[in-house]
Amino acid sequence: MRRGVPVVGLLAVGAFAIGTDTFVVAGVLPEVARSLRVSVASAGWVSAVFALAYAVAAPLLGALTGRLERRTVLVVSLVGFTVGNVASALAPDLPLLLLARVVTAVSAALYIPAATASAAALAPPERRARAMAVVLGGLSAATVAGVPFGTWLAADLQWRATFWLLAAVGAACAVAVAVGLPALALPPGPSLAARLAPAREGRVGLAVLTTALFMTGGYLALTYVGALLAPATDGDGTVLAVLLLVFGVPAVAGTVLGGRATDRWGGVPVLLVSVAGLALVLVTLPLTRQALLPAALAMAAWGVTAMATQPAQQHRLFTVAPTSGPLLLSLNSSATFVGIALGGFLGNRLLRHGGEDGLDLLGPVGAALCVLALGTTLLGARTRVGRADGQPPTAGLATPDHPGLATPGGRPAAYGRTDNRSRTLRGSR
Repeated sequence: MRRGVPVVGLLAVGAFAIGTDTFVVAGVLPEVARSLRVSVASAGWVSAVFALAYAVAAPLLGALTGRLERRTVLVVSLVGFTVGNVASALAPDLPLLLLARVVTAVSAALYIPAATASAAALAPPERRARAMAVVLGGLSAATVAGVPFGTWLAADLQWRATFWLLAAVGAACAVAVAVGLPALALPPGPSLAARLAPAREGRVGLAVLTTALFMTGGYLALTYVGALLAPATDGDGTVLAVLLLVFGVPAVAGTVLGGRATDRWGGVPVLLVSVAGLALVLVTLPLTRQALLPAALAMAAWGVTAMATQPAQQHRLFTVAPTSGPLLLSLNSSATFVGIALGGFLGNRLLRHGGEDGLDLLGPVGAALCVLALGTTLLGARTRVGRADGQPPTAGLATPDHPGLATPGGRPAAYGRTDNRSRTLRGSR
């Protein structure tokens, strides 16, 4: 690692920018619709197309770029991210904005796995998990700070300013990574066929379907949260930014509480409780969205219940297939973004065909999808999976996309020679 460059923190800043870019559109959607002279329903495609492109690109690019040097991958992804945001800021109409969002999403899908793997490889074995957590913490920080700030900036200076700021951060990170990150070669990741192989297991399919269902249910409403909460905010973007902050802070708490509860009671019970809580929040949205105080309480409960699902679902996936944990995380990530895309699409349909009641339908229909997620959770839990290989659920896991960083028995892999210019990692086979 080069002196004077906090590489892991730098990678976290990139993750923060990408996390903000992923979720800020929900907060600026009314401004986008007004500026481009389209309906809020049509503007919802901006979020849906981004999520779908991310979901498709993540496993494909992970397989295609697995043998490439990590610094090159990171710089390319950040340059693409910057270009996509510049194009988003300059887009004169909705079709060009959608194209720009596809470019941004494909670049973002390449960054997160590469950044997490690089942070783990650059850290000493005893600090590897901490390094990964710092990078992924950038995504959590985006929910707490980036999305509310981006929403406030759009309300004050128009939505294009948000994308200009993200482009500037992406460009700065690209330069910093090119200068500060040492060359880093990792063991090749699994092929695309290997990544998708666990999906043929019925229990895995049900688990991934569960993620897609409750994410679709949540994003039916969250994609259009600006319009949904207009009665409570009176159309004030600054008030909406505060409500998104009220969502984000409890969301972080929900992740922590969900993790601790999962350690104590297991993934399935916590998943059932959190998804049921999310369904309750969504089905009552037609009532709570009418005034500021109930809207704030609903947003706080929404953040806690939605994010408590994440550690529970990840634990459940490891339990279903202990030796395929990294692959299942990749599939679950794709299911998450498929859910976001479907939420935007189905929300668009409801707003177009639901008439004056379209906004009030978003929450209850989302709640119905969460109930379906409860059903797939119970169905998948009917058959217990034993650990015939004798390994703990996290055996062999080092990063979401690079299981070669640890041996099958969970021991750290051997590092190659390191100097100030390059670092090479050879995974033990």
